Amino acid sequence: MKVFPALITLLAIVFQLNAQTIAYQELPRPAAKPGLDIYLHYDSPRDEVIIQNGKLTHISKTFVYDENRPWETTPVDVATRTVANGVPLNGHQLSSLREMIRNTGIMQLPKQEYGAPAGQRSYDYQMRIRSEGQDRAVIYRSNPNFAIAPASFDRMKEYIWKLVTEVEY
Repeated sequence: MKVFPALITLLAIVFQLNAQTIAYQELPRPAAKPGLDIYLHYDSPRDEVIIQNGKLTHISKTFVYDENRPWETTPVDVATRTVANGVPLNGHQLSSLREMIRNTGIMQLPKQEYGAPAGQRSYDYQMRIRSEGQDRAVIYRSNPNFAIAPASFDRMKEYIWKLVTEVEY
Protein backbone atom coordinates (compact mmCIF):
# COMPACT_ATOMS: atom_id res chain seq x y z
CA MET A 1 0.00 0.00 0.00
CA LYS A 2 2.93 2.30 0.62
CA VAL A 3 3.94 1.94 -3.03
CA PHE A 4 0.76 3.58 -4.34
CA PRO A 5 1.26 7.03 -2.65
CA ALA A 6 4.92 6.96 -3.65
CA LEU A 7 3.93 6.26 -7.27
CA ILE A 8 1.43 9.12 -7.26
CA THR A 9 4.06 11.48 -5.84
CA LEU A 10 6.56 10.38 -8.48
CA LEU A 11 4.04 10.92 -11.29
CA ALA A 12 3.17 14.36 -9.95
CA ILE A 13 6.85 15.34 -9.97
CA VAL A 14 7.31 14.03 -13.54
CA PHE A 15 4.27 15.97 -14.80
CA GLN A 16 5.47 19.12 -13.07
CA LEU A 17 8.89 18.80 -14.67
CA ASN A 18 7.37 18.22 -18.10
CA ALA A 19 5.15 21.24 -17.72
CA GLN A 20 8.12 23.34 -16.76
CA THR A 21 10.37 22.21 -19.58
CA ILE A 22 7.88 22.51 -22.47
CA ALA A 23 6.98 26.16 -22.85
CA TYR A 24 3.66 27.11 -24.39
CA GLN A 25 4.25 28.57 -27.82
CA GLU A 26 1.55 30.64 -29.49
CA LEU A 27 1.69 31.01 -33.24
CA PRO A 28 1.78 34.57 -34.55
CA ARG A 29 -1.62 35.92 -35.47
CA PRO A 30 -2.22 38.35 -38.31
CA ALA A 31 -2.98 41.87 -37.13
CA ALA A 32 -6.15 41.99 -39.20
CA LYS A 33 -7.97 40.07 -41.90
CA PRO A 34 -6.07 40.71 -45.15
CA GLY A 35 -7.73 43.14 -47.50
CA LEU A 36 -9.80 45.07 -44.97
CA ASP A 37 -8.09 48.26 -46.15
CA ILE A 38 -9.36 47.84 -49.73
CA TYR A 39 -12.06 50.21 -50.93
CA LEU A 40 -13.55 49.58 -54.36
CA HIS A 41 -16.55 51.36 -55.88
CA TYR A 42 -17.70 50.20 -59.31
CA ASP A 43 -20.58 52.08 -60.94
CA SER A 44 -22.17 51.12 -64.26
CA PRO A 45 -25.43 52.06 -65.97
CA ARG A 46 -27.17 48.99 -64.48
CA ASP A 47 -25.29 48.13 -61.29
CA GLU A 48 -23.23 49.49 -58.44
CA VAL A 49 -20.78 47.36 -56.43
CA ILE A 50 -19.06 48.59 -53.28
CA ILE A 51 -16.37 46.66 -51.41
CA GLN A 52 -15.46 48.28 -48.12
CA ASN A 53 -14.17 46.92 -44.80
CA GLY A 54 -14.11 43.42 -46.28
CA LYS A 55 -17.81 43.49 -47.19
CA LEU A 56 -19.54 43.57 -50.56
CA THR A 57 -22.70 45.48 -51.42
CA HIS A 58 -24.45 45.12 -54.79
CA ILE A 59 -27.16 47.55 -55.90
CA SER A 60 -29.13 46.89 -59.09
CA LYS A 61 -30.53 49.83 -61.10
CA THR A 62 -33.64 49.76 -63.27
CA PHE A 63 -34.60 52.64 -65.54
CA VAL A 64 -38.18 53.90 -65.26
CA TYR A 65 -39.80 55.34 -68.39
CA ASP A 66 -42.90 57.49 -68.78
CA GLU A 67 -45.69 55.09 -69.81
CA ASN A 68 -47.77 57.99 -71.15
CA ARG A 69 -44.99 58.81 -73.63
CA PRO A 70 -43.73 55.46 -74.97
CA TRP A 71 -41.82 57.15 -77.79
CA GLU A 72 -39.57 58.92 -75.27
CA THR A 73 -36.33 56.96 -74.77
CA THR A 74 -34.97 59.02 -71.89
CA PRO A 75 -35.78 57.52 -68.50
CA VAL A 76 -37.67 59.67 -66.01
CA ASP A 77 -36.22 57.91 -62.96
CA VAL A 78 -33.91 55.15 -61.80
CA ALA A 79 -35.22 52.57 -59.34
CA THR A 80 -32.62 50.83 -57.18
CA ARG A 81 -32.74 47.49 -55.40
CA THR A 82 -30.11 46.21 -52.98
CA VAL A 83 -29.26 42.66 -54.02
CA ALA A 84 -26.47 42.01 -51.50
CA ASN A 85 -25.95 44.27 -48.50
CA GLY A 86 -22.64 44.16 -46.64
CA VAL A 87 -21.90 40.48 -47.28
CA PRO A 88 -18.48 39.61 -45.74
CA LEU A 89 -15.82 38.35 -48.13
CA ASN A 90 -13.54 35.56 -46.93
CA GLY A 91 -9.76 35.90 -46.62
CA HIS A 92 -9.11 34.13 -49.92
CA GLN A 93 -11.45 36.47 -51.81
CA LEU A 94 -9.86 39.55 -50.26
CA SER A 95 -6.33 38.32 -50.94
CA SER A 96 -7.27 37.52 -54.54
CA LEU A 97 -8.82 40.97 -54.93
CA ARG A 98 -5.63 42.59 -53.66
CA GLU A 99 -3.59 40.51 -56.13
CA MET A 100 -5.90 41.47 -59.01
CA ILE A 101 -5.49 45.16 -58.15
CA ARG A 102 -1.70 44.72 -58.10
CA ASN A 103 -1.43 42.56 -61.22
CA THR A 104 -3.92 44.14 -63.64
CA GLY A 105 -2.09 47.45 -63.74
CA ILE A 106 -5.22 49.49 -63.14
CA MET A 107 -3.43 51.58 -60.51
CA GLN A 108 -0.78 52.53 -63.10
CA LEU A 109 -3.07 53.56 -65.97
CA PRO A 110 -1.67 56.75 -67.54
CA LYS A 111 -5.02 58.54 -67.88
CA GLN A 112 -8.13 58.85 -65.75
CA GLU A 113 -10.68 58.95 -68.60
CA TYR A 114 -11.07 56.54 -71.54
CA GLY A 115 -13.50 56.02 -74.41
CA ALA A 116 -15.78 58.83 -75.55
CA PRO A 117 -14.96 62.40 -74.54
CA ALA A 118 -17.07 64.07 -71.85
CA GLY A 119 -20.35 65.39 -73.27
CA GLN A 120 -20.64 62.69 -75.96
CA ARG A 121 -23.46 60.18 -75.77
CA SER A 122 -22.12 57.15 -73.88
CA TYR A 123 -22.68 54.59 -71.17
CA ASP A 124 -20.41 55.49 -68.27
CA TYR A 125 -18.51 52.93 -66.22
CA GLN A 126 -16.55 54.19 -63.23
CA MET A 127 -14.17 52.50 -60.85
CA ARG A 128 -12.55 53.99 -57.77
CA ILE A 129 -9.98 51.92 -55.88
CA ARG A 130 -8.01 52.53 -52.69
CA SER A 131 -5.47 49.87 -51.78
CA GLU A 132 -2.07 49.77 -50.10
CA GLY A 133 -1.87 53.55 -49.77
CA GLN A 134 -2.76 54.21 -53.42
CA ASP A 135 -5.95 55.85 -54.68
CA ARG A 136 -7.15 55.64 -58.28
CA ALA A 137 -10.32 56.67 -60.12
CA VAL A 138 -10.92 55.58 -63.72
CA ILE A 139 -13.90 56.31 -65.94
CA TYR A 140 -14.70 54.58 -69.22
CA ARG A 141 -17.36 56.11 -71.46
CA SER A 142 -18.60 53.37 -73.76
CA ASN A 143 -19.44 54.44 -77.29
CA PRO A 144 -18.70 52.27 -80.38
CA ASN A 145 -17.23 55.29 -82.22
CA PHE A 146 -14.40 55.66 -79.71
CA ALA A 147 -11.64 53.54 -78.15
CA ILE A 148 -12.41 50.43 -76.13
CA ALA A 149 -11.81 50.18 -72.39
CA PRO A 150 -8.26 49.49 -71.18
CA ALA A 151 -7.57 45.79 -70.67
CA SER A 152 -6.86 46.31 -66.96
CA PHE A 153 -10.25 47.99 -66.50
CA ASP A 154 -12.02 45.08 -68.20
CA ARG A 155 -10.09 42.49 -66.14
CA MET A 156 -11.02 44.26 -62.89
CA LYS A 157 -14.65 44.50 -64.00
CA GLU A 158 -14.72 40.75 -64.74
CA TYR A 159 -13.19 39.95 -61.35
CA ILE A 160 -15.70 42.17 -59.56
CA TRP A 161 -18.54 40.24 -61.24
CA LYS A 162 -16.90 36.96 -60.25
CA LEU A 163 -16.95 38.11 -56.60
CA VAL A 164 -20.57 39.29 -56.89
CA THR A 165 -21.56 35.91 -58.34
CA GLU A 166 -19.76 34.02 -55.54
CA VAL A 167 -21.42 36.13 -52.86
CA GLU A 168 -24.93 36.00 -54.28
CA TYR A 169 -25.11 32.28 -55.10
